[in-house]
Amino acid sequence: MKQSLQPLEDTHSSISLQLNTKTLGLAIAASSLFLFLCSSIRHTLFRSGAFDLGIFDQAVYLISQGQPPISSFLGVHILGDHASSILYPLSLFYKIYPDVRWLLAVQAVALALGALPAWALARQAGLKQGQAVGIAAAYLMYPVIPAANLFDFHPEVIAIPALLGAVLAARLGKTAWFVAAIVLFLSCKEILSLTVAAMGVWLFVFEKRRLCGAIAIFSGCAWFLIATQAIIPSFTNLDAGIGTETGMAAGMSRYAYLGGTLPEIAKNLLLKPHLVLERVLSLDTLRYLAFLALPVIWGLSIWDLAPLIGDLQR
Repeated sequence: MKQSLQPLEDTHSSISLQLNTKTLGLAIAASSLFLFLCSSIRHTLFRSGAFDLGIFDQAVYLISQGQPPISSFLGVHILGDHASSILYPLSLFYKIYPDVRWLLAVQAVALALGALPAWALARQAGLKQGQAVGIAAAYLMYPVIPAANLFDFHPEVIAIPALLGAVLAARLGKTAWFVAAIVLFLSCKEILSLTVAAMGVWLFVFEKRRLCGAIAIFSGCAWFLIATQAIIPSFTNLDAGIGTETGMAAGMSRYAYLGGTLPEIAKNLLLKPHLVLERVLSLDTLRYLAFLALPVIWGLSIWDLAPLIGDLQR
C-alpha cells in the first residue's frame, strides 16, 4: 500500500514545485514592472537626482556612440570614477534607443531577480517549497529594495543578484558559475572588491568552501589593487578631478580614516587594528545593522550571522 502511494506523492511534489516556481516567476516579473514604473514615473515628474543619474546616462550614451565617455560632471573618463566596466555592455541598450529609462529598467530587473537565488538558497538550506517562496517574497518586500530602486541609478545595484548567485554557486560546488558571478560583481564598482574578499573569508573559514573562498579572496584583493592603483589613476587626474583633498580615488576616500594612501591604509590595518574596531563597534555600525535586521528579525538566528563579515568591511 505504501509503495502504491509513492507515485501519487511524487506527482503531488512535482505539481507543487511547478506551482511554486510559477508563482516565483510571476512575483519577479510583477516586482520588476512595479519597480520600473515607480522609478520611471519619479523621473518623469522631475524628482530624480541630476548628478549620479546624469553621470551614468551621459557615459552610457557616449559609449553607445563610440565616443570617449568623459563626464562633464566629473571632468574625467567614467572608468576614472569607480572602474565600472559594466557600463559598456549596458550601452548596447542605448544603441536600440538612447533613453535613461533603460538604466532604470535594468536596475529594476536586477533588484527583482535577486529573489531567484534567494529562493534557491532557501531550498538548498532544506526549507520546504512554500517556505522558500516565502523567503523570496520577504526579499522582494525588504525595504532596502524599493529604496535602492528610487535612489536614481547606481551600477552596484546590479551586483545584488550576482552576489547571491555567487553564494549559491559556492554552496552547490559550481566553481565556473561562481567565477562568472564574481566577474559580474566586480565589474559594477571597484570598492565591491573588498566585499568579495570578505565573502571569501566567510566561505573559506565558516562555510568550508576552500576553493571558492580562495578564489574570492584572491580576486577581490587583486581587483582592488588593479582598479585603485592602475585603472582609476590611468583615467583621471586625482588632484584635479574626483577624489578627496588628499588625492585618493573616490572609493578609497571612504577609508580615509585609515590613511591617505593605499600603503598607509594597509600598514594601519596591521599595526592599528583599533581604528577598524572603533568603526565596527561604533553606534553608527550598530544602527546600520539594526536597520538591516529589523525587517527580517523574525527569521534571524544569532548563530547564523557569520555572513555579515562581508558587510562589516564597509
